[in-house]
Amino acid sequence: MRILLPEHIASQGIAHSSLGGKALNLHKMQQQGFPVPGFVVLPAETIDALLQPVKKTMEAICAKGAGASDTELRTYAEELRKLLTGITIPGNELAELHALCTSRFGEHYRVAVRSSAIAEDGSNASFAGQHDTLLFIGQQEMHSAIVRVLASGWSLPALKYRLIHNIPLNDIRFAIVIQQMVDAAISGIGFSMNLKGNLADMVLVAGYGLGEGVVSDQVETDTYTVSRTQRTIEEETAVKQNALVFSPEMGIVIEPVTGDKQQQPVLTHEQVFEVCDFMARAEKALHAPADIEFSFDKNGKLFLLQMRPVTTLHRDRLKIADNTNIVESYPGITLPLTYSFVLQAYANVFTGSSDAFMISAATIKKYEAVFDNLLIHVYGRIYYRLDNWYRMLALVHNSRKSMEAWENAVGLTASESDKVNFSFRGKVRTIAASLKLISNYKRGNRQFFAQFKINYALLRDYAAHRNNPAALWAHYEKTTALLFRPWHLTIVNDFLAFKAFGWLQGLLRRYKIGAGEELANDLLCGIGGVESEEAILHVLELKEEVNTTPALKTLFEKPVDDIVNELRSETYAAFAKKVNAYLEKFGDRTLAELKLETRSLRRHPEIFIGMLRNQLRSETTAADFRSKQESIRTRAESQVNTALRWYNPRRFVFMRVLKLARYGLQSRENMRFCRTRAYSAVKDIFLEIGRMMREQQLIETDDDVFYLSMNDLQDFCTGKNTSDRRAEIAALKTTYKNYAAVSLPDRVIFMDDDLPVFDKPAKQGKQEGNTFRGIAVSKGVIESEAVVITEPELDTDVRGKILVSRMTDPGWIFLMAQAAGLVSEKGSLLSHTAIVGRELGIPVVVGVPGATTIFKTGDQLRLNGNAGTVELLITTTS
Repeated sequence: MRILLPEHIASQGIAHSSLGGKALNLHKMQQQGFPVPGFVVLPAETIDALLQPVKKTMEAICAKGAGASDTELRTYAEELRKLLTGITIPGNELAELHALCTSRFGEHYRVAVRSSAIAEDGSNASFAGQHDTLLFIGQQEMHSAIVRVLASGWSLPALKYRLIHNIPLNDIRFAIVIQQMVDAAISGIGFSMNLKGNLADMVLVAGYGLGEGVVSDQVETDTYTVSRTQRTIEEETAVKQNALVFSPEMGIVIEPVTGDKQQQPVLTHEQVFEVCDFMARAEKALHAPADIEFSFDKNGKLFLLQMRPVTTLHRDRLKIADNTNIVESYPGITLPLTYSFVLQAYANVFTGSSDAFMISAATIKKYEAVFDNLLIHVYGRIYYRLDNWYRMLALVHNSRKSMEAWENAVGLTASESDKVNFSFRGKVRTIAASLKLISNYKRGNRQFFAQFKINYALLRDYAAHRNNPAALWAHYEKTTALLFRPWHLTIVNDFLAFKAFGWLQGLLRRYKIGAGEELANDLLCGIGGVESEEAILHVLELKEEVNTTPALKTLFEKPVDDIVNELRSETYAAFAKKVNAYLEKFGDRTLAELKLETRSLRRHPEIFIGMLRNQLRSETTAADFRSKQESIRTRAESQVNTALRWYNPRRFVFMRVLKLARYGLQSRENMRFCRTRAYSAVKDIFLEIGRMMREQQLIETDDDVFYLSMNDLQDFCTGKNTSDRRAEIAALKTTYKNYAAVSLPDRVIFMDDDLPVFDKPAKQGKQEGNTFRGIAVSKGVIESEAVVITEPELDTDVRGKILVSRMTDPGWIFLMAQAAGLVSEKGSLLSHTAIVGRELGIPVVVGVPGATTIFKTGDQLRLNGNAGTVELLITTTS
């Protein structure tokens, strides 16, 4: 009898046609360090030899099975069962198998005898549950167990399964796995994607005792839904009254569960994450979503019993929606007009950028559907279509390492870069394009800012078209085409900024200068010339003028509306002029400023006055602001100067990279401020269209225009559709109100267009212990009271406290400037929170999963910006 040992499979390159799916996957798992119980394989050739005496009879019966009715098929299956259970394995071969099992598994071994059909556990058919598995088999039962498992390959369910999946009944090949038993205390199954919901989640089902009890529903089970991106766990626990166990006297029996074990979760969080980490590795090994079976023995040791691909999911049809990074710009509910405008803008900008990266027109045409679908609207929220981003970025990133640097820069915690193929030709083109872009980098940026100033003024000059919809739309199309034509330069800048920041971190590690990421952050602090910084400095200067001018100080003690009215008088003309100058330059900078439906400070100065009045209570001054920045940057530069003396040739390379990273970051923030101003100008035009629609009684208010799409506005302006939209908008308002009540995860994966249903608030998974980890982006350690903000207002009092938020955008700087420290659920080393936090010189930790639900306003926290941790010291009562 030929028996394959795992070492034979590796050394002899045994093919799938000999091993079958289950055995091959066990071999893969063992090769990659999975905790797999020991096993041996009876390969297909061995089984073929056993079947040889009855082979012709089997073939004749199977030939009749194709196209047979269920009744006929049942008859044929019974004939095959009788034929196969009559097979006899020669005694000498059984003795050989017994000797091998004794040497491998011990004198009194117990094993599982499992099927491994050639078609089993493949990418198209799993045969799950169709073939028998027999447990706790010893020497005496070995013959009957092998024969029974073999016969199950031709059972009625197995034959029917083959016919359903168009797998021929003739020439069925079969292998058998003999695997050491795990006397399991806990067993379960896991799916690397949640088949009944968000595919971005993993799901584990576990119960007490043997796995057969879980898969056959003989025992009560707990279910664990695990977020890949947030590493949180949602538990659904049952009262567990039964466990399936093995008794030497009685065999496999149901045993009652007693005591506290009935109520407590089957798995600890550490065990859940241990299984999930192996499940993620299984997914990579299979190049497909994975289904695994696992057990923990009585000592708590994990064993993985098998893995197979999930056959109902097709990787090339999966769509990945992820809100990392983009949630800073479009937090929460975003109305249809903003989404349709931004979707079109992304398509135009990235298509226009392709030429700069030497991508041919033919390739752009081929990728048209990718460029047109870089975003997706999920329950009213804007997400990246991350699968399309990877396809697009593979055209310009020349390696997986380069792609991972981009992922790190934007804060992606769950990488998909392993799905990307990088061609040699693409690598050469990308290197050539990068060299060309670097050589023209600053010239291109200067061109961008110069053209923006001219075209922005043209866009805002629409007064002559205010009452002529067709003319106003023509003006919008003409001027936005001019404005966004050079916008590809922002993409070029981002690409090089991410590259330079990655190079900077790499050089710090290579030269062993400090802690790479932390020191890189400090070297970028206070680089100057950043619009976000200038906005807060101007506010601080206005605040100082109010606090030092008695008449203004008295004025700002009045209600906001009174202040706004009195600033129109001659008495305060000089100060009002400064306020108006601020609003003209920075009045588009506010919370969620890229959402067209957001009210701007320029159009609503009362918001700014309320914010300024709140700033009066802050002790921060412009001088303090600059001093903190200079201190942090100077310390970091001193550390570099000590490590790289002026005569060290490495210093020249390092300083060039640092200069490039600083310039790229400064330009990135300023370009984003240009985008803010451009979007606000577009908003003004859309509100004019809304006014005309309201006057024609097509919508109730000007702002209702934001519930329409770009196509709707174009149809109105060109006269194609001037119908009453009020009932439609009323229904949309109800829909979006319902959307707002649902909490969505950071990542949603679905197949085709089958979005999962989110109809209730998402549960926050528990985290054990009082310390929570994120990404350290700005140094310092403080202890203070938390202020948790999910719906920000510019006049919120955060003085000297730790501001905890889901995310921030540039408009948050007015709150951030008063805070003692910042914690956010989202973010990366180059996110707004990170950049502004470094500029402010306060400790900042981003990427803390569930921070706004873990912490409550009034909690005492210790924020460690050096280690990237937040510790809950004292919690308030709910």
